[in-house]
Amino acid sequence: MIRNPRRLIAVAIAPCAIAAAALAGSGAASASTGTRYTSAEQVGYAATGAQFGQVHAIVYLRNPAQYASEVSEYSHTVQLRSSSLVAVAGISASTSGSTYTPYAKIFDASSHQLLASDPTAQWCDDEGNCGPTIGRFPAGDTVELGAEYDPVMGYLSLTAVDLSADDVYFTATYTTGTGTQVNGTVESFNQARVGTEFGSDPWTAPASFTHPTAWTKIATYYGVLLLTYNGRYSGLASWFVHHKIFMAGITGSLIDVEAAPADLYSGGASFQTWLAPAGTSGPAQPHQG
Repeated sequence: MIRNPRRLIAVAIAPCAIAAAALAGSGAASASTGTRYTSAEQVGYAATGAQFGQVHAIVYLRNPAQYASEVSEYSHTVQLRSSSLVAVAGISASTSGSTYTPYAKIFDASSHQLLASDPTAQWCDDEGNCGPTIGRFPAGDTVELGAEYDPVMGYLSLTAVDLSADDVYFTATYTTGTGTQVNGTVESFNQARVGTEFGSDPWTAPASFTHPTAWTKIATYYGVLLLTYNGRYSGLASWFVHHKIFMAGITGSLIDVEAAPADLYSGGASFQTWLAPAGTSGPAQPHQG
C-alpha cells in the first residue's frame, strides 16, 4: 500500500526505471502490439498479457476551457482491471473551469456497479498533514497518477500527486477482500490502462461531444511505468501486449472516431491523446506533435 506517494516514480525511481523500460520496450514493441480497442468514452493505451501490480503516468494539466466547444468535462486516469474489479485513479476537469479534482473509484467489472468512491480518501501536504477535505490541482501543474495493488494485504492504493506544488497529494485505499494475508488468494489484475476519459464511468459515452475542426491534442502522458507481479518494471511497449484505445461512436457498421492516441515514444513511456475531426473513421490517428 502506498503510504507516502513521494516515493513514486517521478520522485524516486524515474531515472533508472524509465531508462530500463525504454531499453526493454524498444526491442519488443512490434512483437507485442495487440489489436486496437474501441471505447465509448476513453482514448489511450491498454496493456494485457501479464498481471499488473502497479501503473503510473505523469500528465501536464492543460487549460480545460480550451475544450469547451467539444466536451463538457474529461478526466486523466490510470486503471487496473481484473475479471471482478476495475480500479480507477483520476483527475477530472469541467471545461467551464480551470482546475482538476482528484478521485478514486472502484467498479464491479461485470455489472459496472460503482462499489466505492474515494474510499478512505485524504488530501495531504508534503509534510504528511492529511485531512478528508479534498483539494484541487490548478491548470498548469504536473500531476502523477498511480494505482497499486498489494497482493499480500489485498489493498488497492490510488493516488494523484502534484509534482508542481511540493508533492501535495490525494490518496485513497480500498481493500479488495483478497490477498495472501487475507484469505490466501490474490486478485489478478490482468489489464492496465492509461488515458483520457470523457464518460461518467469506464463504459458510458460522454453526455455531449462535438468534433473539433482539426486534430486537437488534449494530453501528453509520460513517465508511464508498469510493474508486473513478477517484479518487472517497464513502459507500455514490453514483453506483454499493448493496445491502442480509440474513442468511437458506432452505429451499425459505421465507426465515427472521436478521439485517438498517437504512437508510443520514449521506449513506450510516452504518448499523446487527440480529439478527432469529423469524418475520421477506422484506425486513423493524428501525427505526433
